[in-house]
Amino acid sequence: METTTRKWTVGVLIFEGFAVMDAFGPIQFFNLLHDEMDVVTVAATAGIKWTVPPQGGVPVDAVYSFETCPPLDVLLLPGGQYCDPFFNDLATQEFILAQAKTAKYLLSVCTGAGFLASCGLLDGKRATTNKFCFQDITSKCGTQYKIDWITHARWTADGNIWTSSGISAGMDMTYAFLVHVFGTERMKPVLEIMEYTPSVDAAHDPFSYLTETNHVAAMLQSSSS
Repeated sequence: METTTRKWTVGVLIFEGFAVMDAFGPIQFFNLLHDEMDVVTVAATAGIKWTVPPQGGVPVDAVYSFETCPPLDVLLLPGGQYCDPFFNDLATQEFILAQAKTAKYLLSVCTGAGFLASCGLLDGKRATTNKFCFQDITSKCGTQYKIDWITHARWTADGNIWTSSGISAGMDMTYAFLVHVFGTERMKPVLEIMEYTPSVDAAHDPFSYLTETNHVAAMLQSSSS
C-alpha cells in the first residue's frame, strides 16, 4: 500500500472509437475515490470524441489536449474497436512516452495494451490484452520488443505497468490496483456502493480459450469473401 499525501490526478486517454466500459468502468472506481483522486480526460485535440465514429454512439468530451494536459499520476489507456490507427500515431506515442517518464503508474484495459506495446513500454515485461483480439494485438503491436504475453491472465502487474484482459476485466484490474494503492479496507465501502464482486485471481481469465484463434483475421476474411 502506498502512502499518498495529496490527491492524485488520473488521466484517461480518449479517442474516436474508444470502448465505453474500458474507460468508464475504471472511472466509476476513481469517481468514488474523489477525496483521493481527480480524473481528467485527454486526447490529441480537446473536444468531443464519439465512441462510434464519425458521430455515433456516445459523445465524450476530452477536456485537455496532449499539449494542455496537467501532470498525471496515473495514465489509463482504454482500447476499442477503432483504436488500431492510433497505436503508431506519432503524437499519441510521444504523449504516452512523456507520461511514462513522470507518472507513477500506467494502466491499460483491453486492446489498450497495444499502445504500451507499440511504444516499447512492455519490452521485457509481462502483459495481457483482450482475449478475442489477443492474436491480432500480439502479432502486430510491439513485435520488435520482447514482451511476455500471458494468455490466461485476467490482468498483469509488472513494475508500475498494469494491463488487463477485455473490457470488463478492466474493472477487476482497477480494483486490484486500488487495493495496491489504498488497501483493502479503503476499497470495501467502494465495492458495497457499487454492489460489485470483482475477480481477485489475476492468473485466471475464463475467456482465455479465445486466444486459440485469430478472430479478427477470421472476421476480416469473412467480410471480404
